[in-house]
Amino acid sequence: MNEITKNVLIEFINKNENIVNFGTPEDAVDESWILKAEKYLGFPLTTSYKWFLREYRGGEICGEEIYSIYGLDFESVNGGDIVYHHIIDMKNNIIKNTQLVVSQTDFGDVYYFDYTKFDNGECPIYIMFPSAECKFYATNFYEFLYKRIKDYL
Repeated sequence: MNEITKNVLIEFINKNENIVNFGTPEDAVDESWILKAEKYLGFPLTTSYKWFLREYRGGEICGEEIYSIYGLDFESVNGGDIVYHHIIDMKNNIIKNTQLVVSQTDFGDVYYFDYTKFDNGECPIYIMFPSAECKFYATNFYEFLYKRIKDYL
């Protein structure tokens, strides 16, 4: 697959608004919440994911939630807050500290950033199947969103 850029992704999202339900920049959390999330997690969020938070805040692709930052206390917030899910997933030994889950399907597939491969502001996203088998999925968050949308077409 050719590299998916931010502009290619925006155009693809706009063409597929019938299955994509994202927020807007007006919905985005304050920049301080991104910094709080990074501090709490102990590592920086990727450049492409931070763009998503600023541009769309969060949302769903065909009902599948893409985790975001809700702007509420990480330990007590519910729903699709990425830091909350990291806390819960770590407590339940579902993931390692170097894995940051960004979405889960109803079929048990878990998509996560692999921070052992963090480089130049980005890291790849892997899919973990219910069998615990993991496979590479996307080079960055732009490609992840593109592929998730494409999977529903």
